[in-house]
Amino acid sequence: MKFYVLTGQYPNSESPYRHMFVHTRSRWYLEMGHEVTVLVPSKRQNRYVYEGVTVIEGQVAELTRELDAADVVCFHLLLHRIDKTIDAGPIYDHVLANKLPTLFFIHGVETQKIWKSRRGDLQWHRPLTIARMMYRDFYLIRRMKETLQQFLESPETCKFIAPSKWMFDESQDTTGVPVGNNGVVIPNGIDTDLFRFTDRWQDRHKLLVIRPLTTQAKYAVDLFVELGKFLGEKESLHLYGNGSDSEVNRIKEHISQVGLSIFNLHSQFIENSQIPALHQQHGVYCAVTRMDAQGVSMCEAMASGLPCVSFDITAIGEFIESGSNGFLAKPYDLKAYASFVSELIEDRNLYSRIAESARNSMEQIDIQVTIQQELDLAESLLRK
Repeated sequence: MKFYVLTGQYPNSESPYRHMFVHTRSRWYLEMGHEVTVLVPSKRQNRYVYEGVTVIEGQVAELTRELDAADVVCFHLLLHRIDKTIDAGPIYDHVLANKLPTLFFIHGVETQKIWKSRRGDLQWHRPLTIARMMYRDFYLIRRMKETLQQFLESPETCKFIAPSKWMFDESQDTTGVPVGNNGVVIPNGIDTDLFRFTDRWQDRHKLLVIRPLTTQAKYAVDLFVELGKFLGEKESLHLYGNGSDSEVNRIKEHISQVGLSIFNLHSQFIENSQIPALHQQHGVYCAVTRMDAQGVSMCEAMASGLPCVSFDITAIGEFIESGSNGFLAKPYDLKAYASFVSELIEDRNLYSRIAESARNSMEQIDIQVTIQQELDLAESLLRK
């Protein structure tokens, strides 16, 4: 099959973090013998190859003409814009008019209002966050609602995919469009060959989290810092990630205010291939979050055999069954959270049971399994 993947941004050698989850799928489609071309709306025209994937950047009028060669179209966070040269509207119209088989992925940001679901991202002293909210909530969501409704009315040529049932429910709650009625839940796959299980009991006192180094509320870096107040003297906290100098300084200031000597901040760019090595240096993964449609970094840690502790919010409960393959505290109850951590590091049998169960649950969503589900779905649309 010839897949044409349309997305708002895509990794390159200078910015490898840009929608890496889209690139991961593209590479696996190639690995499994299919052709992949990525189209990215842009004011400038550019063509490059990134890890074997052909990427074309250009204005929407140029990109639309490329679609004539597509067998299947995949949409990932392709957003409407006020600027007509990069607005996704004409692309959506072309795909609908030509009845091209379509996999429409719902990841979150394209169907969530900031005021409703990400209010913590608002910082009243930073006007840009207010402007972003006004644009998202009063322009983008309205247009996306119209687009989703149009594709929902073409079930023979379009299937929606979300990483969790919660994400489908959240999308419908915001837009009023029941895309889940024509949707399939397929989690973001975990490469269980890359993230290999090892027993980390010897490093159980070293608590890890990998997050963007930002004070945006959804990433809950502040909660990880505050967690240090409730831990014992043997535990140490290790935060890895990349962020701007200003954001990193805010996090450092927060650590200083809390007065933590057990906190280790590692501000650095981390390649995906480097993450397994980080897992091997720690014993428990703290999957702090305020909003996740899945929690991929959490799932990767579970695949490596790190017992995870998170909060019982959003989609997390679809991947962690508390007491079975991890632990879930009540939302933002750091005292209860720390209690779960203490149970893990004090009970060898509990630690081992949780770690092994976590790994087994991640094998159910191994990336080769989830990619094949996507391919089967695409083939079913072609047959129709």
